[in-house]
Amino acid sequence: MSGIITGTLRAVSAESLKLKGTLALRLCFIAPGLVVLLSVLQLLLSKGGQPLATPALAWERFIQGVMLLWAFLMLPLYVTLQSALLAGLEHGERQWKHLLALPLPRSAHYLGKLVVLIGMVVLATLVLAALIPLGGWVLMHAHNPLGIGGAVPWTFLGLRALVILAASGCIIGLHLWIALRWTSFTVAVATGMTATVAGFLIGQSARFGPWYPWTLPMQVFAGQGELMGQMALAGVVGGLVAAALGLWDFLRREYA
Repeated sequence: MSGIITGTLRAVSAESLKLKGTLALRLCFIAPGLVVLLSVLQLLLSKGGQPLATPALAWERFIQGVMLLWAFLMLPLYVTLQSALLAGLEHGERQWKHLLALPLPRSAHYLGKLVVLIGMVVLATLVLAALIPLGGWVLMHAHNPLGIGGAVPWTFLGLRALVILAASGCIIGLHLWIALRWTSFTVAVATGMTATVAGFLIGQSARFGPWYPWTLPMQVFAGQGELMGQMALAGVVGGLVAAALGLWDFLRREYA
């Protein structure tokens, strides 16, 4: 076990070095920044209306709107692209044969990529949570149709960011498995895009929506948030199962 942990840490260090200056690292900032920017622009260009009852309620509505766009659309596509880019570091140069010949447990290479992918999702979520208050500040000083004001509800913001992160675990596990299983970048991206688009329909189903991996983060906002615990648990458990199956498949496959 200690050998696997040590090997995984070495693999994570190697993956981090390979990511420096790449599109994958820049996407950690571009993707959440784009979501906040689009949300702010939509409100800035709106004709305005009746502000919400209280500034605190306006803050919550703005936070929920931004995070819903992130959870429903951008997050699944972000995980899709990041996992494909991570796998492409080896697929593109056909480096697997060399990589697997190194004196490290074979599982360490898979776990290293999994840890890095999770880290990039965590970083993007933190960036999103940091930019939302900035977007609210812009609205307060430019055009404020929601009536945002007062202190940022950090507890409301932080809790939902944490639950969305947990609910995305199943997507992370599945997409890393897919990206490493097939060497084609097109297959990995097309699978993620198709699954995300399908979520537009499945996510509206009361029966299947709460269990469809690509809509678990979105379901965090269903009703009054009564599904948050269920979605977090489903995402974590589903992610562990997908990661275990992906690792099992990785260990038995031969890479040319």
